[in-house]
Amino acid sequence: MSTAADVSVEVRPLDPARPVGVMLWDADGVLQHPRHEWRPRLEAWGGPGFAEALFAAEIPSLRGELPFRESLAQLLRERPEVTAGVEDLVELWEQVDGDEVALELVREVAASGVICVLATNQQDHRKEFLRRRFGYDDVFAQSFYSCDLGAMKPESAYFERVLAALGIEAQDAGDVGFVDDSRANVDTALRLGIRAVHHDPATGVPGLRAALGWSA
Repeated sequence: MSTAADVSVEVRPLDPARPVGVMLWDADGVLQHPRHEWRPRLEAWGGPGFAEALFAAEIPSLRGELPFRESLAQLLRERPEVTAGVEDLVELWEQVDGDEVALELVREVAASGVICVLATNQQDHRKEFLRRRFGYDDVFAQSFYSCDLGAMKPESAYFERVLAALGIEAQDAGDVGFVDDSRANVDTALRLGIRAVHHDPATGVPGLRAALGWSA
C-alpha cells in the first residue's frame, strides 16, 4: 500500500495513474444540498445571533454527547424569546435535496473497485433521516457519522477513528482519498496523509469529477 510519506497531496485521489483503494465522501455540500437559506428564517424566529447559537447548540449532538432534540430543548429554555418550537427547528435539518448525479458518480467509482465510504458530521436525528431519505446504506460500503464516532470533522480524532475502523494503519493513509466542501476538514485530512481534495459546490458534479481526477 502507499505510505503517507511518499504520496503527493496534489495527486487527485482517483487519478487513473495512482488511484486510492478507499474513498471517503462528505455528505453536505458534496452529495446533498440545502433547499433554502436558513439564516433569514432563524433570525425571524429568534433575532440576530440565533443562528450562531443554534449551530453551537448542535455541536454536542454532532459528537454524540446529547440527543439532538434535547440540545434544542435546552437552547429554547435559555432563549424564551424564540417563537419556534423544537419540531420547527428539527424540520430545518430535513430541508435538503440529494444530488442523484453525484450519487451516480459514487456508484461509478464503487463499480471500479474503489471502496466508497460516507464520512459526515451528523447528529442522531439527521443521521436516521438521511439513511431513510437517501438510502445511503445501500450506496456506501460503510458510513461514519460523527455522532457515532464521538468526534467530528475537522478534529484529527474523527479521521483517526475512521482509519482505525477501516483497519488502515496511519502509515497507509495515502491509500485513502477524501472529498469535502470544507477546507478545514480537507486540511486536517491532508495533515494525516489522506489524499484529500476540496470541492466547491458551485462547480457541481463536473467540478467534483475534476477535483477527484475521475473521467470514466
